[in-house]
Amino acid sequence: MPLPLLAISSFIEKDYDIRIFHSYDKEDYLEALEHLDKAICVGISAMTGYQITDGLIFAKLVRSKNSKVPIVWGGVHGTTNPVQTAQSPLVDIVVRGQGEETFAELVRALDQGRSLDNISGITYKKDGRVINNPNRPYKSINEFPPIPYHVLGDTINKYIKNNAFADRNLIYLTSAGCPFRCRFCYLGNPIFERAYDPYPAERVIREVKNLVESYHITGVEMRDSNFFVNEKRCRDIFSGLIKEGVRLRLSVLNGRADQLANFDDSFWELMSRAGVAQLLVGAESGDQDMLNYIDKRIKVEDIIECERKAKKVGIKIVNSFMTGYPIKKENLTNPKKQLNKELNGTIDLIGRLLRINPLDDVHLFFYTPYPGSFFYEESIGAGFKEPQSLEEWAGIDLNTVTVPWITNAHKKKVIFLRQLFLLKKLFCSEYFDKKAETNKKIYWLKKMKINKILENFIDFRLRSKFFYFPMEKLIFPLKELVFPLIETTSPTD
Repeated sequence: MPLPLLAISSFIEKDYDIRIFHSYDKEDYLEALEHLDKAICVGISAMTGYQITDGLIFAKLVRSKNSKVPIVWGGVHGTTNPVQTAQSPLVDIVVRGQGEETFAELVRALDQGRSLDNISGITYKKDGRVINNPNRPYKSINEFPPIPYHVLGDTINKYIKNNAFADRNLIYLTSAGCPFRCRFCYLGNPIFERAYDPYPAERVIREVKNLVESYHITGVEMRDSNFFVNEKRCRDIFSGLIKEGVRLRLSVLNGRADQLANFDDSFWELMSRAGVAQLLVGAESGDQDMLNYIDKRIKVEDIIECERKAKKVGIKIVNSFMTGYPIKKENLTNPKKQLNKELNGTIDLIGRLLRINPLDDVHLFFYTPYPGSFFYEESIGAGFKEPQSLEEWAGIDLNTVTVPWITNAHKKKVIFLRQLFLLKKLFCSEYFDKKAETNKKIYWLKKMKINKILENFIDFRLRSKFFYFPMEKLIFPLKELVFPLIETTSPTD
């Protein structure tokens, strides 16, 4: 769902014909190129990583078709790294930070042939130089109009997706920012104004209800950076949805383990009655020393308590972890010691979580240095080679090893662990028994107790940290023959 592009449309949609295209549909590229002769500009929004790759592909097509139309980049990467982004020959202008008013002012200036010198919040090329205009002051999202989903027209049906909880889901945000300062997170960059900026509950209820009535959706993925900051607001949203008769399955609600663990049973029961089906929890590590080091400000026991409370009311959790954080100064002579300690702690915690609810999902990523985060300069000092172009940044993501202190052996172990965690879920009794009722292949595997043998062996591996002879790698490619649909929701979708 191209929410950033919809957001910047909100101030110009009544005055200009806006066409929005999404990178995953390559046919959209060809259709978009047909509009270039009449275009005032082309806007591309990208986070660091694969979205840059897609943006560059499209920008090259634009340049080859019409070299005169300005190409404007925005989004997280352009905001955190504007000068280097603007230096690319496939970028003319970068919109930094909140783009709603900046982009509207930019479009009108381009349309009228006016100078860009006085437009706050942009970085652009002029006479062979990169000009960095002053930042635009942050404005509360409550001063902006609702996201204009209607701009998508009939193409909105491409963005209404099914997941494991509902067959017609739209993405919606109820807030901006996060008040916490985790050292690995790009939200630590001052331009994002760390302060938490939420919609009031009344607005959330009104806008969600309107989405249900307009698009007949049955689910909403609430992709806030931190949904649960204010308990009263959350209670008011959940109670209000129930009172208004809005029946939805709510998923991907992002929350901190300490917040969720401290909510009482009545809050969890209210969430369940309101249709909350799934939470995303940034657990980050099972090693308390590492949690302290990254300034997560949670305890391992918070993560476990959160899991217990969710299981009690039937809410699923996606627990997200990272490994390979920057090596502490005292461990520089022996980085392997830190890597093993933090990963072993995470393995132990994941084992405990899966014993509470084996049906929950676990994601294990590699630490990745992002511009603007506290750890970014520290990572450069420790040997991370800072990408020198937009093209190089395209290869940076959480699934790729980008730092030199993560050894090849550590990388292989993590990749194997990812397979084990998924196989652990697929072959657990709770999942296997349910599927055996309708699938003959699974029924006979169950009769032969294949699932129990594999599940017990995976448990042994995790307990003993025995990862030699990874025979499960032979089984892993066959999983889709048994389970054609993996019921999992990735936080990076």
